[in-house]
Amino acid sequence: MGCTSSNTAHDKEELKKLNDLAEINSSETQLRATLLIQRWFRRWRAELEVRRRCTWTIFQTMEYASENEQLKLYNFFNEIISGLPDAFNAMQNEKNDQIESVEHFSKLSNPDYVTIDPEYNGPDLTFPIDEKQIKVLIDAFKEKKVLAAKHLLVLLAEARKHYMKIENVQYMVTSIAGKITVVGDLHGSLDDLLMIFFKNGLPSADNPYIINGDFVDRGPASVEVSILLFSLSLLYPNSVIINRGNHEDVIMNKRYGFTTELVKKYGVVANRISKGFEGVFRVLPLVTVVDNSVLICHGGVSDITDLQYINEIPRHKYASILRPPSKRNEEGEDEIDLIEWRQMLDLLWSDPKAALGCEPNTFRGGGTYFGPDISAAVLDKHKFKLLIRSHECKPDGYDVVHEGRVVTVFSASNYYEAGSNLGAYINLGPSHKPQFIQYSATENTSQLPLYSRVSKVESSALRDLRTKMFANQGRLQAAFENYDPEKTGLITMAEWTESMNSVLNLDLPWRTLRAKLVEQDDDGKIKYESCFKDGALEGNIANKQVTETIYRQRNILETIFRLLDTDNSGLLSREELRAGCELLAKHNGSISLSPEELDNLVDTMDINKDGEINFNEFLESFRMVDNKFASSNGNI
Repeated sequence: MGCTSSNTAHDKEELKKLNDLAEINSSETQLRATLLIQRWFRRWRAELEVRRRCTWTIFQTMEYASENEQLKLYNFFNEIISGLPDAFNAMQNEKNDQIESVEHFSKLSNPDYVTIDPEYNGPDLTFPIDEKQIKVLIDAFKEKKVLAAKHLLVLLAEARKHYMKIENVQYMVTSIAGKITVVGDLHGSLDDLLMIFFKNGLPSADNPYIINGDFVDRGPASVEVSILLFSLSLLYPNSVIINRGNHEDVIMNKRYGFTTELVKKYGVVANRISKGFEGVFRVLPLVTVVDNSVLICHGGVSDITDLQYINEIPRHKYASILRPPSKRNEEGEDEIDLIEWRQMLDLLWSDPKAALGCEPNTFRGGGTYFGPDISAAVLDKHKFKLLIRSHECKPDGYDVVHEGRVVTVFSASNYYEAGSNLGAYINLGPSHKPQFIQYSATENTSQLPLYSRVSKVESSALRDLRTKMFANQGRLQAAFENYDPEKTGLITMAEWTESMNSVLNLDLPWRTLRAKLVEQDDDGKIKYESCFKDGALEGNIANKQVTETIYRQRNILETIFRLLDTDNSGLLSREELRAGCELLAKHNGSISLSPEELDNLVDTMDINKDGEINFNEFLESFRMVDNKFASSNGNI
């Protein structure tokens, strides 16, 4: 009995040791598994972050390259105009002076010339505007109804009268309402504006707002966003301030969609309405100062920014910020105030940078890059604590740089693609510490897992990039073959990245993007033909060249079309095309067209013979001419 009891105790002790050892081993295994999972998860998140940043770089680089092209195109047309005879310049200056006058603006946008369709079922608008009408407008816009042209013209006239009375620099205080809401770029996104109103409440005397520019272009509802903002600013003139952005600009509107939206929604009266919007955009204030401590402007500052000087600028002269207005002196020469123009340009087009100093913003083509020393100098000079600006899309809807003294807020969510970015607005209280409220106006996208969101946005960015490559296929092929005289179909990674940079002129991380764009052999050489494997051009060489040219220049051709379409009807009349041809003929001495030849040219472009030329006919005429040129050079 004793022996059996002793053995049993010993067995229990051994069993306990084994269990303890198993627990230790189990804990070690669990710890190792946990560390492995954490390491894998961190690597997975890091790879996602790299993909997200590459995607963001593609979107932003292509956006800014487009703005740069727009500036170059506009400068080209200005050079044409500046080279014309004095009589033409005098006529243009006289025209500009007329547009600036209240009487001429009133005539161009007079609602008495417009009637309301008897079958119109949209919202009515009477003055003075009240809260009930604001809610009626919101409900109507949710149902995709369009405000009658007559009502819109009256609203624009009233808004212009209001803004003509106020100064370039506006002042607000937080002490009355306890906070001020700052909204960044909306870019025609009604969903984002309504989301802000839902989360933050409608503007009122107790809930003041500052709209920091760029509420039009790019998005589908610039008209409706503008109507709501202008109506609210008339209802609460001291509590709703709208700063001008770089897209409240007649030339930018022709390139980035607002003019096209007006034509689509208002047809034959679009030109009158376009002039009405131009009249308001010209007189929007430039800067808002809160509590004499916070500077709010659309773009940023530079080494010459001076609020006292800015407040004295006759801002109504600037239908477009892209070129300084000129004035004839007594000797008949054009005089341009470059300092005044730079003050305007820098306020609306500049971006902050991490490095010290101030330099031209060559990425966008306008404004400056200003460093932390520049922002500090401007803020300290005016005894301000903080600069709030917009102008740049940010993944989180906001960004804080320059040791917390420069804040960017961007309110258009899903700007590049559904899921690409959050929108945000700022609540600013007496402490002047910004409170950021983020949101996404696309509910379905916000519910997607992180991996799915990144993949969706990445696919969209790569699609845009491949379209750019497709449009430049011939030039890329030539650049690749320049490094491959033996026609092996292989080049080095360095040669491929250099070719992509030089042809596309996009500063992108090509080595990181390589796996998404092109194949590589076992030795690490690039199979450059695989760049065009998906969606490669078909047909003969001449047709490839023509199609590439149209793809590459389509945005420029559309801008030219909009510039020639002076009445913003979406169609070129014989008179508009003739005027454009005469303009080019005067600029280029090698072009000489008689009236009969001009008529023949118009007849040729008017493919469907309806007496007007739409954009598709304009593009088709370009294709036919380019094809004929290629044929005459023996390429077919």
